[in-house]
Amino acid sequence: MFDEAGEDGLLLTAMMQLGAKGGSIGAAAGGAATGVHGLGRAGARGGARGAARGFKWTKKDVSTTVVELSGAVMAVSQLVHNTLADAGNLIGAEARDDGGIAVRAMVGVGMGGLNPTVVTAVVAAGPEGVAVVELRAAGREGLIKRHPADNALAKITSHLKAASR
Repeated sequence: MFDEAGEDGLLLTAMMQLGAKGGSIGAAAGGAATGVHGLGRAGARGGARGAARGFKWTKKDVSTTVVELSGAVMAVSQLVHNTLADAGNLIGAEARDDGGIAVRAMVGVGMGGLNPTVVTAVVAAGPEGVAVVELRAAGREGLIKRHPADNALAKITSHLKAASR
């Protein structure tokens, strides 16, 4: 079962990967400017460590919403799976005891999609031909409050509603 502790681990890993990319680019550019080559790996390590240290000072932003879509649970589950795959990187999917399905993905929001957000969707049967999709998003906020979880849910919700028409 997907849990909140798993969200934190996924967000930390994503932030470290972004930090490593930034550190690598910066070190390579600095090395090229000074004539010292091969600094990319050291910059990547430094960027990842910096991101890990900064991670503990950021606040977790969580948002939830419920969307009702017409159709069978399996059809809506496939729609949710495809929507999350299109919006980001799928992390996993699992069947639930109640016959529904849970899908988790890492979705980038903000400028250039550089703020990683974990989105979890749980699809279950609703009343008469309706499937209920419970969405939860978790991201990290820095000094400027951009509400990444709200932005991720708005993005996914609009895609789901447009695709279900």
